[in-house]
Amino acid sequence: MPAPRTRPHPVAVTAVLLLVAMIAALLWRSDESGTGARDVGSVSDLPVAAAPGTACAPSITNPGGRNNYRADAPYDVPLGRGLVITGVVRDTACRPLPGVPVQVWLQTAGGSERENRTTVLTGPDGRYRVDSDPAVAQFGEPNVHVAHDVDDPWRSVFLRNVIDSADTLAVVDLTLVPRS
Repeated sequence: MPAPRTRPHPVAVTAVLLLVAMIAALLWRSDESGTGARDVGSVSDLPVAAAPGTACAPSITNPGGRNNYRADAPYDVPLGRGLVITGVVRDTACRPLPGVPVQVWLQTAGGSERENRTTVLTGPDGRYRVDSDPAVAQFGEPNVHVAHDVDDPWRSVFLRNVIDSADTLAVVDLTLVPRS
């Protein structure tokens, strides 16, 4: 009768290490892969004014962007201080769109994504701004959701954007397409 094995089989150890390495690689690149989210917390992402006559690529809804969206989000609710979420809403001809509702929601130390949200209208220059407490990680990475989903001439778009917990600025521009 063979003696009972007291150490894990080398093949099992290799398989577990390979699996851990694959998961680590996916998490490392999560803003570029599975979630569809992009990192919007760095200053290098500040919007650049479009040249006249250029076309802007439409914003494409990403996986997870609609997560916890509420059609009845209140208008102009203060979300705190420490993080500014801002951007410009344009059409595909890069013209700013005034008066467009934009909903923003995120997880903070003081509130969950379901509670910590507001809707704001873009100004005459198409810009919007929401001040919030800093985002905290939920399921691995802090993120900010920005959406437009109102019965108006523009199609809905839902974006989930990765930021760092220490970020004080998140720039999220939207380029909307007519509903037709």
